[in-house]
Amino acid sequence: MDKTEWCRRRFDRMLIYMKVMYDKLLKSGVKEIDLTNDKHGELIVETVHSILKEGYTLEQIEKTERELLAKKDNSLIFPLLSLKIAKSKMLARQTAAPLHISIVFAVYKEHNRIKRASEHPHGEDFLRKKVRQLQFLFEDSPNITWEMIIVDDGCPEKSGAIAQEIVRSEQLQDKVRVLFLADAIRQKLPPVQGLQSTAGSQKGGSVVYGMWDAVQKHGTQNHIVIFTDADLSTHLGQTMLLVDPILHQNKLAAIGSRRERESVVIKKGSRNNRGKLFIYLWKRLLPNLDYIVDTQCGFKGFRADIIPVITKDMIEKKFAFDIELLLKTELIRKNAIAKVPVAWIDSEAASTTTDLQPYLPMLQSIVEMYRKYLQGTPGANEFADFIESLNQASFDQILHNIPREIANREPYEFSGFDGVKVRDFGL
Repeated sequence: MDKTEWCRRRFDRMLIYMKVMYDKLLKSGVKEIDLTNDKHGELIVETVHSILKEGYTLEQIEKTERELLAKKDNSLIFPLLSLKIAKSKMLARQTAAPLHISIVFAVYKEHNRIKRASEHPHGEDFLRKKVRQLQFLFEDSPNITWEMIIVDDGCPEKSGAIAQEIVRSEQLQDKVRVLFLADAIRQKLPPVQGLQSTAGSQKGGSVVYGMWDAVQKHGTQNHIVIFTDADLSTHLGQTMLLVDPILHQNKLAAIGSRRERESVVIKKGSRNNRGKLFIYLWKRLLPNLDYIVDTQCGFKGFRADIIPVITKDMIEKKFAFDIELLLKTELIRKNAIAKVPVAWIDSEAASTTTDLQPYLPMLQSIVEMYRKYLQGTPGANEFADFIESLNQASFDQILHNIPREIANREPYEFSGFDGVKVRDFGL
């Protein structure tokens, strides 16, 4: 048997094995992977271990990915997610120099989702699951240390206190810390300048505080800070996919993207056209970020040494904070941000943002960024003035009549398309 045939057979064996594992998933009573389900998590771990045991190279894993993606079948998210995690774990094993990774996320009204499913219908047990995902990823990577930082965003139901109790009961104090945005405001710490109370923050203030605190504790050397969402949409086993371009491609940041060719997304609900409108409008204002499409995926990593710069004197403490961090990163150095295709599974059961529909306030915050950080152009100024003039009623009118030239295009096409002018919105 020649080498080509041998490689082909190994490749086929991988596909057959993943099909067997996927059949196990289907027999569990659902049609797609559910990261809140413990059995599914165990199947992912078992599959990744088997892939790694076979000794496949990164190139072989990527080739398998491409073959599965060519099928354009979202039901294959289980094997595709397993491949991404296997690749991430291989990258972790190959990390030869000391590296510390901090993972930050905010909690607000997560008092139900943080519970086990047996305790509440919306329970996802996300804290314990996130810890297990990271433990699995780094269990055989002695040069990597990690911590998780949870920041209570002023939750009236005391999500932070519930998290503290879980940390205590599970004896996770060496890996997980819980912070409170209210404490930072009371102490007048630098990252929360301008906040009078937690009411002024909607996620952004807490995440930025957590990022800042990570640098205060662990410094900037050999340190990468990642922030994610409280839910389980992004499996943290993919963490090294963000870390790799920062370490080896001289990038200042890396962002998970749901809109790359190698991304795999299970998205529920009907937010697609609203998202397209949002992307089209912000791209009229921030040409520096034109090469980025997905600014809102809750999975982003930054080199620790730029965090003191990009978190200083921020305008935005709410949902558009991601975009300001990316813009300030790009202003340090052009093309400094890597776009990383991820496997992402929507988790809307108890989303704290679905009902808020924050697109208009986000766009109006982006106008502020445009005016503060960039030199204006006539076309961008027209869109900035237009967005500033909108109220919720007029914006809702646009949402119900999104121009076909936007709705019928994919967001990646907006970088080279500016055919919809302010007058075309009919207001």
